[in-house]
Amino acid sequence: MSSDYLKYYSPGLAEIVLSGKATGLRNLRVVFDSGSSYTYLSSQAYQFFLDSVMKELSGRQMREALDDWTLPVCFKGEKPFKNMREVAKLFKPIALSFASDSGKTKAAAQFDISPEAYLVISSKGNACLGILNGTQIGLQNLNLIGDISMQDKIVIYDNEKQAIGWLSTDCDRIPKSRSGALSF
Repeated sequence: MSSDYLKYYSPGLAEIVLSGKATGLRNLRVVFDSGSSYTYLSSQAYQFFLDSVMKELSGRQMREALDDWTLPVCFKGEKPFKNMREVAKLFKPIALSFASDSGKTKAAAQFDISPEAYLVISSKGNACLGILNGTQIGLQNLNLIGDISMQDKIVIYDNEKQAIGWLSTDCDRIPKSRSGALSF
């Protein structure tokens, strides 16, 4: 394992899960980086993800928006998308399933990524993928979870135990403390 890998917070090796089903694409080195805007997958994982999206969208009234350079892959609907609700219902969630250290006794942890956490609506009203090919920017086999996929998640880093955890939540709501609403 390269020393670059050790600079990041990592829950370990993962398998890609699409629509709740294991894909067999496993042993992916995954790290979290809140300083990266987008999520980056290794070439093999990215191509698998992209092929799955294209297959899912075939037969729908969507086509690739080759004239939109907001991100490398964008899709055009029958009319421009105005909000994420319109877009999200056309795409499927994905997840990364992490095995426990022992692989036997503990259940795997799963990091769910809803369409809202991997799509961007461009200024042209197209749906663009916020999951990019990390190999093209030098990440090789590293799969990096960036800010876009951490939306509506509380991510906790434990430096002493070298561990990371997350909790899905509605980040649009202000959390309450035990003594009442938090003040700012």
